[in-house]
Amino acid sequence: MAQSRKLRPARWLRCILISSAVLRRAHCREGPPDFRCDQQPEGAYDPITIRNAAGTLEATFLRYGGTLTHLLFSGGTEVQGPVDVALGWEDPRQYCRALQHQYFGASVGRVANRIANGTFVLEGATYTLPRNENGYDTLHGGWFGFDRQVFDVVARSASSVTFQHVSRDGEEGFPGTLTVQITHSISDDNEWQLHYHATTDRDTVVSLTSHPYFNLNGNINNTLTVLEHEIRIPTGDRFIEVDSHLIATGAIGSVSDATHLDFTTPKTFGRDIDRGTVTPQGGYDNAWVIGAGRPSLGQGVVLPLALEAYTPLTGIGMRVRTDQPSLQIYSGNFLNGTDPKTRMPRKRSQSFGSEAQYYQWHGALVVEAQQYPDAVNHANFPSVVLRRGEVYSQRTSYQLFGQSPRDRGSKA
Repeated sequence: MAQSRKLRPARWLRCILISSAVLRRAHCREGPPDFRCDQQPEGAYDPITIRNAAGTLEATFLRYGGTLTHLLFSGGTEVQGPVDVALGWEDPRQYCRALQHQYFGASVGRVANRIANGTFVLEGATYTLPRNENGYDTLHGGWFGFDRQVFDVVARSASSVTFQHVSRDGEEGFPGTLTVQITHSISDDNEWQLHYHATTDRDTVVSLTSHPYFNLNGNINNTLTVLEHEIRIPTGDRFIEVDSHLIATGAIGSVSDATHLDFTTPKTFGRDIDRGTVTPQGGYDNAWVIGAGRPSLGQGVVLPLALEAYTPLTGIGMRVRTDQPSLQIYSGNFLNGTDPKTRMPRKRSQSFGSEAQYYQWHGALVVEAQQYPDAVNHANFPSVVLRRGEVYSQRTSYQLFGQSPRDRGSKA
C-alpha cells in the first residue's frame, strides 16, 4: 500500500497545491521533509544479492529501507532465461529521491498500513504520530518509517542476509526502543523467505511487513498490466471494511456480500477490478482476513497458504505463505505511465526495445502479509502490542514456480 497511490496520485503534493484554498487542509505540511538522500551512510544504496545454489531464484536488496530491488526467477515454462518479477527503480537513489514514493520493495514499520488520525492510546497514554497521508492518518510508520531507515547488515551468506534497525524511543512518535531484525533467505525450492524478529525495552506497538510489487509476466512483450494474473485466496472469505479514506472501521465484511473481493476460487485479477470501491475507477487496495491472529508458527513449520498467483504469459506462478492474520492486496491504482510529471520508468530488466517504457496503471500486484490495519485503535482486532520481555516473530514467504498453461488449465 503505497503512500502516493492513495494520495491520488501524490497526496502530499496535492496537499501543497490545495491547502491554501481549502481551510480544512491547512494543517497539511508543505511537502515531505528533507530525506537527506545525498547524505545517507556509505553503502546505503549498494546492491546486496543472494541466490539459491542452483541460481534459479535471485534477490537483490539495499540497506536503504531494507528494500528488495530485483527478484529474478528462472523457471517460467513460456519464456527463456530469468524474469524479474519485482517492480522498482533502475537508479537505487530513486528509492529515496523519487517524488512518487511507492514503497517499492521496502520494509515497513513500526506499524504497517494506516493509523487513524495519527494517534493511539497505550496503557492510558496517548501517542501522536506524523500524519503523512494528507493529514488524515499515519501511513506505514510515518515520514521516517522503516522504508526511510538504513539497516545494518548483521549476517550474510550466499543465500541469506539479515538486516537490523534499532528504532529509538520516540522515533516517529512510537514508544520504546525497538530492535528489529529481518532475515531474507532464498531456498533451493525457489522460495523467498522472510523472518521478522523484534524486541523492545518498553511496551510498544509493532506490525511489520514487506511491500513488494509483483508482475509475474515481467512486462514481457510490453505487457502493461497484471490483469491476466489468476489469483486465489483460499481462506479469504472475509475482509476488513474501510471508510472513504481507506481507514479500517473496525467491521469485518463477508466476500459473499462483496463478490468482487471473492477470490476463494481462482479468477483473473482483472475480471471484477472495475467494481472495486477504493477509487472512482475501481481497483483493489483491501485487506483480506486469512487467519485468526495466531503467533508465529516457528522455523521448520510449513506456513499456511495465503495466496496463489499465476500468469500464462510466462508460465510463472507464486505461492504466498504467512503466519499473519491478514493480507493487504493493491492493484497499482496510481501507477501512471502517461503523465510526464509522475510516470516512473521501468528498470532495464523489465524493459524491451530501445524506447523509454514506464510502469502503467494496474501494472502490479502488491501482496503485504500483516496484522489488521489500524489494530491499535480497534479492541476487537488482534492486538499488536509488544510488551517488554516479549519477542515479536513473523514469517512470510513467496515461492515462485513454473507451470505450463496446458498443465494448469485456464481460469475464468
